[in-house]
Amino acid sequence: MSYICYIDEAGCGAPLPARKTDIQPLLVIAGLVVQQEALPHLTREFLALKRKYFPGSFTSPHLLDDVREEIKGSELRSAIRKKGHKAGTQLRFIDDTLQLLESYKCRVLATIWVKGIGTPFKPRETYTQSVQHACKAFQSFLEDKDAQGFMIADFRTTQLNDQVAHSIFTQKYRAKGDPFDRVLELPTFGVSNNHVGLQITDVLCSALLFPIASSVYCFGHVSGVHVNGRDLVPRRRYTKRLKKLQFRGDAGWSVLVFDKHQKRSSAELFVVPPVQSQTRAQVQMGSFGLALQEVPDKSEVEMGDNDETARTFATAQAAP
Repeated sequence: MSYICYIDEAGCGAPLPARKTDIQPLLVIAGLVVQQEALPHLTREFLALKRKYFPGSFTSPHLLDDVREEIKGSELRSAIRKKGHKAGTQLRFIDDTLQLLESYKCRVLATIWVKGIGTPFKPRETYTQSVQHACKAFQSFLEDKDAQGFMIADFRTTQLNDQVAHSIFTQKYRAKGDPFDRVLELPTFGVSNNHVGLQITDVLCSALLFPIASSVYCFGHVSGVHVNGRDLVPRRRYTKRLKKLQFRGDAGWSVLVFDKHQKRSSAELFVVPPVQSQTRAQVQMGSFGLALQEVPDKSEVEMGDNDETARTFATAQAAP
């Protein structure tokens, strides 16, 4: 039995200069572990989901051509931030994508870096450490399954790819032995418009892990376009399902968070906030860059998005 681990990222490597900024406050590097035998089925079913929910994105009559038209996780996140629970197409697409991962027993690993304010952030070293964590977690997973595996990361630049691959090369071929002996080769780099595994990993990174982590670790600390009250929508809807896609390795759970604000634990990523009901809310433009100038619809009242946003806004305004 063999497995493939697909690696992708969301966020950027720029440091945060101040509390109020439009620089992305997180860097997420995630991996999706897929059993090789399941890959053909996962590929075809994901292509069918893309055409089902976004038929206008495709012009070719051939289903296999649809792989070249990506449904980007950042676009899904943007739609959910704009419409909340009214982003039905995007939410149902994510629902069904997670159902595929659950059906084929896929697993998720990740490192989430929550940037500190006014502190240095070294993107190359951070990305390299994240891929090394992915290798360690993947190795542990493969040992548990008595299997072998291969890693494919989303192509970045030739220089950055070389640095990451070389960091793994020096460990695999060190004198005292290979710590990743079940990982058959160094990570290789693919272009996502022909790898469904990379496309799904992009959805996990950008539409789920990034906004959920922003909601958990950045509310009350950072304001700007990348911290949004409606990130509570995916947090409430998907946290429990994401938690079940983790696996436990030698060093702990496969999803790690490094929080530079309050050093909160990785476990808090998977805590679902309580739902508060209300009848009317009006949230002014402010701490989290979210303006809701209308009476929320029934679904948003029931989910308590605006109430939670108001509370976090008030917390941020009161903070020194």
